[in-house]
Amino acid sequence: MRFLSSLAGVCLTVALHAMLLSPIAFGQNGGNPGGGNQGGGNQNGGNGGQFPGGILINPSGVVDRSVVLPSGGAALQKKLRQAAAQNLSTELNQKSERRHVSLKRLEEEITKQLKGETLLSPDVRFLAGLTRIDFVFVIDDGQDIVIAGPAEGFAPITNGRVIGVESGRSALNLDDLLVSLRSAAAESAVGCSIDPDPQRLRDSQQWLKQNSSPATLDVARARLERMVALQGNWNITTFGVPEGSRMCLSMIEADYLMKRLAIGVDNPGVRGMKSSLALAGPGDNMMRRWWFAPHYEPVERNPQRTAFRLAGPRFQLFAQEEVMDANGNLTDADFTQKSSEKFARLFNERIDELVQRYPSFADLQNIFDILTAMAIVRDCQSRGVLNWKPAVLLDEDALPVSNYLVAKETTPMLNVKMSGGSLVIGAFSGGVTFKPARVVRQFQESSSEELSHEQKSMTPTLESSGRWWWD
Repeated sequence: MRFLSSLAGVCLTVALHAMLLSPIAFGQNGGNPGGGNQGGGNQNGGNGGQFPGGILINPSGVVDRSVVLPSGGAALQKKLRQAAAQNLSTELNQKSERRHVSLKRLEEEITKQLKGETLLSPDVRFLAGLTRIDFVFVIDDGQDIVIAGPAEGFAPITNGRVIGVESGRSALNLDDLLVSLRSAAAESAVGCSIDPDPQRLRDSQQWLKQNSSPATLDVARARLERMVALQGNWNITTFGVPEGSRMCLSMIEADYLMKRLAIGVDNPGVRGMKSSLALAGPGDNMMRRWWFAPHYEPVERNPQRTAFRLAGPRFQLFAQEEVMDANGNLTDADFTQKSSEKFARLFNERIDELVQRYPSFADLQNIFDILTAMAIVRDCQSRGVLNWKPAVLLDEDALPVSNYLVAKETTPMLNVKMSGGSLVIGAFSGGVTFKPARVVRQFQESSSEELSHEQKSMTPTLESSGRWWWD
């Protein structure tokens, strides 16, 4: 038997969130088991709690394995609706095709709640139940900006993630908006990456070359375990936003869930979806880097730059073969295997189904939306179109965000299969890369009827609502 080696990445174990167990009521942490802060927006007290999603991080910063199997169905949805009815107003707990949120009025509401020295209300913390941003408007002669999209009642599930009671999509999170507004680096690039230590990668590859003679499957797997031990922990790198923020950890979670699907550790439960490892054959280079990047189609703005429309899947998956030099450094190869390309194509073709099944992917869509919307804010301010400048939203002392345990490392996650008498090993590096300013530059001038209609139909409702959000 020929033992094929190809180790270039890692796949972190994450919890699967198609449906979890029973929901929990909104507490001072919104379902997060960390501490609370009675005086500000930080629902976790800044003391480093567990991320309210699908990855568990130990005190040393190493991601622990945690798999939560999908379950719940109609019974869970019933409990979610009950929780939403108990904690939300009747108006907020309604499904809306188009809900508008004024950032200026949101800030005024937050200021009022902070003066009362109470916790921020659920409607504020989860942006009135928005589950996507489809439009961004500059209104009131440049004195306000509005984000708009579908919305519904919402409630937390047992791991702390807050989802819509009808769609199961993650609700937009105030923390993400604050982090995006405050992170100057978000103007350039935001993302995460996981990579092996070059020296340990080289040592493991050299050992494998010396121990790759024909062997039984049991011997081959023992060699794999030895190689993994030589690898040691892999490094998690983040950039553009605070490493302990919900936004940062959400990107990590989505990335590693994707890699578990790519490597075949988890069954995606989507018809026609196969792992990259399942598609691989003998001799395939399984040194691969997978990463998420933005994909909006189309993106439109009016000539005055006061109305913007976001559409499309929000992100897409890219794949690139890698090669290792003599020092253990990985670089892009000048080719890409068909199996790698096919997995990316299968994933991108089924994004809607995957997002529906896994709220962590919907969370990534929401993060891309928020980063894009806040990049529009900065662009409109720089052009003099938007004159509103937030105050408390930028004040980290008055309005701190939740600060969770930082994910620094993880152990390699590998999977193997037999193909043509050879043992094929799959392991993938990669991450998330998003440059918000580049997306804003891609908006095309348009005078579409839909964009004009949305802008005109919003203003009368704004004047009569008297709230910071309205349908």
